Amino acid sequence: MTLLQPLLRKLKAPSLVLASLLLATACATAPARPPVQIGTGEPRVDPVTGEVLQPGGVDEAQLGELDRQKPVRGDGGLIPPFMEGRDVKRAVVLLPFSHPNAQVRAEAESMLAGIELALFEYAGDNFLIMPKDTAGKQSVTEARMDESLKEGADIILGPLFGANVKAIKPAASRQQVPIIAFSNDRSAAGGGVYLASVSPEEEVARVMQYAGARGVRSFVFLGPSTPYGRQVEAAMRYQASLQGGVVVASAFYDPASGASAESRQIATVLQGEIARGKVAVMIPERGVKLLSVAPLLPYNGVDMRQVMLMGTSLWDDSSIWREPTLAGGVYAAPDPANLAGFKQTYNRIYGRNPTDLAAVAYDAAALSVRLGADDNMRYNGVTDPDGFMGVNGLFRFRIDGTSQRGLAVMQIQSSGVSVVEKGITAFGPGPS
Repeated sequence: MTLLQPLLRKLKAPSLVLASLLLATACATAPARPPVQIGTGEPRVDPVTGEVLQPGGVDEAQLGELDRQKPVRGDGGLIPPFMEGRDVKRAVVLLPFSHPNAQVRAEAESMLAGIELALFEYAGDNFLIMPKDTAGKQSVTEARMDESLKEGADIILGPLFGANVKAIKPAASRQQVPIIAFSNDRSAAGGGVYLASVSPEEEVARVMQYAGARGVRSFVFLGPSTPYGRQVEAAMRYQASLQGGVVVASAFYDPASGASAESRQIATVLQGEIARGKVAVMIPERGVKLLSVAPLLPYNGVDMRQVMLMGTSLWDDSSIWREPTLAGGVYAAPDPANLAGFKQTYNRIYGRNPTDLAAVAYDAAALSVRLGADDNMRYNGVTDPDGFMGVNGLFRFRIDGTSQRGLAVMQIQSSGVSVVEKGITAFGPGPS
């Protein structure tokens, strides 16, 4: 069945100040069908709040007055005056807007912009977004979580870091408030926490399934001795066991130094495996470091025409695609066809390109709106086995809190990168 993607319309740039109140928009809700389309594509209706918004945006003195009033409804939850009398659904966004690292701050801002865009696209006039700054600190995150529960949060979007997700899990669980977090730390999942990020495990599984379908049974790992590198290597061993394959060798190099010795070790293994059959090697590295590590294999005598080179979404970077060693290499990523409309609209509205997590945050917000419209903001709503279709493609949350995704397989070619196998558009029968 062909599924419509969430449609992005031409909108004026929404104000980030306005996001704190989210004067959201009205749209019709399509009947549910597997997989759930979290966007309806219906035209949005401009918000009516009783106040005329001037071109310069919302008057900050008026916002301050609204904040001082802090009206509440019968359930004790926070509600602005213009939403009085409505059955308000509240989504709290916990992100590190004042983190000491400028790159993290920029990521948080881009994610909020993605969330804001989704809400302007799909939310009704009873949906309230409440952004809160965690500063990236556990103590601050816990304090913001306590505030959120007192203000009647129905769902939490965030935090970004695994330690902070774990810190707020008990409080959310006691109140039965689901958390859609943006960490890729699998140990933070479960107990009402659902990880929206595309995990390394999902990327590894997808690309190894692709290799396995082409007769590859022997896999080799060459990567950094970091938590990420070891996470990828462990995922490879698990996936190989499921496919009837084997990881015949692994070599970890110090990320602060070169990989000369480790590359020689892996090159020797590869030469022996090539003589016995098809083999694939995973290098979960990025940028300049990848460009220094990958060429060491042919330098040490490996015929790269006989090896399937694999990577993770770290390879989704045009700056590395011209390296000859990587030609023919494959990696898993969200299908760019799904993301194209989102990226174009985001760039036009905000004047910059979205981060990868901005698209993840967009889907999480769109899902929250859908659940709110269906009065299904609860654990069993988040874990719909049919899944949801977003700008990052098909996804669903497992009972353990991890996500399963319909990723595409990308291949690096001399002209750039192309999709060699599209992502699935429907999950098969069975538990998520």
